Amino acid sequence: MHEYTDFDDFVVRTRSAMLARAVMYCGRRPDAEDAVQEAYLAAYLHWSELREPRAWVETTVRRRFAREAGRWWSRWRRTELEVPVSPSSRPDEEAAAVAVLRSIGLLPPRQRQVLIMVCLQGMTYRQVADEVGISVGAVGANLAKARERLAVLLGLTSDPHPVGDPLVAGVLTRPGGMPGHGDDALAAALRRTEAWLVRGFDADPAPMRRLRAALRRQEHP
Repeated sequence: MHEYTDFDDFVVRTRSAMLARAVMYCGRRPDAEDAVQEAYLAAYLHWSELREPRAWVETTVRRRFAREAGRWWSRWRRTELEVPVSPSSRPDEEAAAVAVLRSIGLLPPRQRQVLIMVCLQGMTYRQVADEVGISVGAVGANLAKARERLAVLLGLTSDPHPVGDPLVAGVLTRPGGMPGHGDDALAAALRRTEAWLVRGFDADPAPMRRLRAALRRQEHP
């Protein structure tokens, strides 16, 4: 049994994180909100059957990304970045997060997909391979290319002999830094960016209002 008292509790506790990760996938707030709202509406219809609703919604959003990745990527590259910013956000935090988001937007969809699934969602290469429909080796190759490109775009350097999984591109550090065990500056930058997005969505009630309105329409068409 899951930890949520009811569907509304689930949405309140997870919606900012869902929106933040969807932005990391698709780059545009409107697309992220549409994907997350669609996933929540579907979850509501199956609520009594769901044992892991958060994982179910995350998977639904990922599958929409897989279906629409090319269109989302084209939009991301053509439009200005539009995301909510928390009133408590410092200028340097915003600048760093925007740099990461713009850099991710330059990655081909498959590389971005694999990067987020492994580095943010903590999925194994086998889990990614099974869901995406590619080999484990292709997962490692796409992850390596994504990390190498982001390292250049974000001014990081890559250790060619990382500790741990040999398929990961490298332990990333600031120039001149010494990589330590588990020290991965790129993954840390991705997590900070996602956390910054979460704070922004926490401060913005508009997506919740739109979702509740959509739920009412679904209940009373």
